[in-house]
Amino acid sequence: MKRPNPTFLKKAEGIKTSRKKRTLIIILVLLVITFIIVFISSIASAQDNYRLMFPQLVGAATSTTTEYSKYQRPVHTTTETTTETTTEETTTVPHAILAATPTPIISTDRAPTGSQNNSPDPFYEDWTFSFKPMEVQTATYQQRAVGLEDLKGKVETYQKNHPDMRICYEFISLSSGERLGIDELDPVLPSGAMAIPFGIAYYDQLSGGTGSLSEVVTYDSNYKGSRTSSYIAQTYSYGKQFYMRTILHYAIAKNDSIALNYLIDQLGGMDAAVEKINAISGYISYTDSSIYKDYKNREHRIQGTISCYDMGNYLSYMYREFINNPQVNQRLINDLSVNEIESPLQAAFPQDTKILHILGRNTDKNAYLECAVIDYKEPIALVIYVEAASPDSAGSAIATLGGYTQEFIENCYST
Repeated sequence: MKRPNPTFLKKAEGIKTSRKKRTLIIILVLLVITFIIVFISSIASAQDNYRLMFPQLVGAATSTTTEYSKYQRPVHTTTETTTETTTEETTTVPHAILAATPTPIISTDRAPTGSQNNSPDPFYEDWTFSFKPMEVQTATYQQRAVGLEDLKGKVETYQKNHPDMRICYEFISLSSGERLGIDELDPVLPSGAMAIPFGIAYYDQLSGGTGSLSEVVTYDSNYKGSRTSSYIAQTYSYGKQFYMRTILHYAIAKNDSIALNYLIDQLGGMDAAVEKINAISGYISYTDSSIYKDYKNREHRIQGTISCYDMGNYLSYMYREFINNPQVNQRLINDLSVNEIESPLQAAFPQDTKILHILGRNTDKNAYLECAVIDYKEPIALVIYVEAASPDSAGSAIATLGGYTQEFIENCYST
C-alpha cells in the first residue's frame, strides 16, 4: 500500500485550520456588529421613550433659566362676568368656576326647555382610584435637603425673571410631611378650587352621621349660573333634580359653579362652610377681607381669598384621611382623578403619572390656581398660583415650576 504524502497532509491540515480561523473571525465580527447595532438602537429607543414620557420637557428642568414656551395642553379659557374689585371693599364672595371648554352662547336665561325627566338620575360608582406603592428613595437625607434648597432657588429665580407675573408656590411630600413654600402665605384667588376643601368638609360631615349622598336637590332660579361655568346650566332646565352624590361629582370633576353653590348650601351656608374648613386650615379665612397687589401692582381689598399654605393643608388632610380610612374620601379622590380640566402639570411629569387636581380659574383677574395630588415616585401635593397677562403664560409658568419639582423628586430616586 502506498503511504500518504506527509507534505500533502500538512498542507491539508493547514488549510482546514485556516478555514476554521476565518470562520471564527467572521462570526466574531458579525457578533460585534450586531451588538453595536442593538446598542445604538436601544439608546435611540430610550431617547424616544424619554421624549414621550416628558413631552416638551426635555431640558426644561435642567436649569433655572429654562422654561416652557408653550405647555403641552393649553388651558381652555372662557369669558365670565364677575364683580370688578379694586381698592374698595366688596361683600361678594367669588366662587365661580370657569368652564372646561367654550360653550355656544344661548340667548335665554336658562337651558332650552323641552322634554326632560326631572327625577334624579342614578349615579354609578364605576371606578375606584388607588395610589401606587412608593418607590425606594436612593438619595440620603442630606442630598434631599440640598435638592430641596436647589428647588427653592429655581422657583425664586423664575419669580425674579418674571416680574410681570405674581407667583405663589407650595410643595408637600405626603409621605414625610416635608414642605417648601414660596410666598405661600400671600392671598390668592382659588375660584373653583374651593370645591376641594368644601368637598372634604361634606364627606367629613357624612362620616359623622350628618347628611346623605342620596339627598335630593332641585335646580331652580335660586341657582342661576353662567353656562360657561356650569354643566348643569348648559344641560338642564329648571326643575331637574339631582342626588347630592351627583352634585359633588359635578363640583369636583366638572368644575361646576352651580354644583359648588349647592354644596356650600348643604354645609349650612357660606359662614358655616368656612367655619368647617377653617378647622382644618384658616391662615386666610375665605370670608375675611384681604388686601393684596396683583400682577399689575394694583391693590385690591376683597373677600374670597385663601393662601397656597391653606390649600396645601387641605390636600394633606384629604390624603391622610383617605389613607387612614379610605371610606371617608374615596369618592372625593375618585372625582379628582377624573377632573375634566386638563392640568398644565401633565407636561412636567411622565405621561402615565396620575394627577388628581382642580384648576381654579378667574379670567377676569387673570388668576389661575392649580391644586394637585400627584401619584409619582412618592405622593406629593403641589399648589401653584399664577397671575399673568394670558392663560398661556400662566399655564407655561405652572408647567415649568412643575418641571422643577419633577426634577427634584426624580433626583431623589436616581441618585
